[in-house]
Amino acid sequence: MARYITHPAARSFVAGGFVAGTLGGLIFGAFLFAIGLARYPTTYQVIASGILGRTAFTTTNYAWAGIGIHFAIAVVAAIIYAYAAQMSGLLGRPLLGGTIFGLAANGVMDVVVYARGLAPLPTTWHDIGIQAVAHVVFFGIPVAWYLSRYERVPVPYS
Repeated sequence: MARYITHPAARSFVAGGFVAGTLGGLIFGAFLFAIGLARYPTTYQVIASGILGRTAFTTTNYAWAGIGIHFAIAVVAAIIYAYAAQMSGLLGRPLLGGTIFGLAANGVMDVVVYARGLAPLPTTWHDIGIQAVAHVVFFGIPVAWYLSRYERVPVPYS
C-alpha cells in the first residue's frame, strides 16, 4: 500500500481547481437539468442577473453570461477548497471533505441567491434537501474526489 504525502507545491491549486470546478459544475448542472430543477435559458439568466440586474432577462443571449458566471464560481470555489483541504488535512478524505465543501457551497449559494431576491425562498423540506444533497453529492464530493487524486503525491517507503 502506497503512502501519500501532500505538499502545497505538489501541483498547482489553480490548475487542479480549474479542472475540478469545471467537472463539478458540469455534473451539478447535468443533475439539476435531469431532475427538472434547472431550465435553459431561465436558470442561467437568473445567475447572470446577479451581476447584470434586470438586463439579463431582456434576451436569451445573456444566458451565456450566466453559464460563464456559474463556471467561474465553481472554479473559484474548487480552488479555495483545494487550498483549504490541503491545509486542513481533508485532501485525503474526499467523502468528508466533499460533504463539508458541498454544504458550505450550498450555504453560500443560499445567502447570495435568497438574500438578493434572485429566486423565491424554498418552502418545503424537499426543496431545501434536494439543493443540499445536490451540492454535496453532485458538486462537493466530485470536486473533493478529483482533487484528492490530483493533489496527492506518492512517497516511496523509507
